Amino acid sequence: MPAAPAFSTREAGVSLLETLAALSIVAMLATAVIVMVDFADEPEAEAGERLLRAFNEARREALLSGEFIGFAADPDGRGYRFLAPGEEIWRERRDHPALEPVRFSDADLALMLEEGGVARRNAGERDQTRSLAPEIWFDPAGFDAPFRYRLVGRDGAALLVRGDDGALRYEHREREETP
Repeated sequence: MPAAPAFSTREAGVSLLETLAALSIVAMLATAVIVMVDFADEPEAEAGERLLRAFNEARREALLSGEFIGFAADPDGRGYRFLAPGEEIWRERRDHPALEPVRFSDADLALMLEEGGVARRNAGERDQTRSLAPEIWFDPAGFDAPFRYRLVGRDGAALLVRGDDGALRYEHREREETP
């Protein structure tokens, strides 16, 4: 029986250098795909999650500072602001990065109080010049009233809810198709 041909070690297998070159090409292709594909959430989901984090921070800040922290959607629904009680009026909070006023960059987003909260004066009017007043507030004693805000965008809606137990939660809902 003839002997099997002998291969030199130089010809057998793949070298480490060749393996590293192949891996670097695969990594570059994967990076290109990740950069080109948009993995961002819908605008209402992203804004809703940001607002939920701000609500949690406002609740924590109220408990730590011993002061009420108010919250109100802008009259046009295009943003929101946190408020602090002044001597005679509420004023915007600008002393805490998480509680500064926000205007939505996406023109399709609108925030509205759906349930709970307190009625504001001139609530039926959409007048930007009216005095600031909270729709809801975070109580320094932790006795927070339930509410539900709806953040609507072109792709769906985000609900921000404070239940009877005081817990804050976020729910994202896809836009329902209308026939």
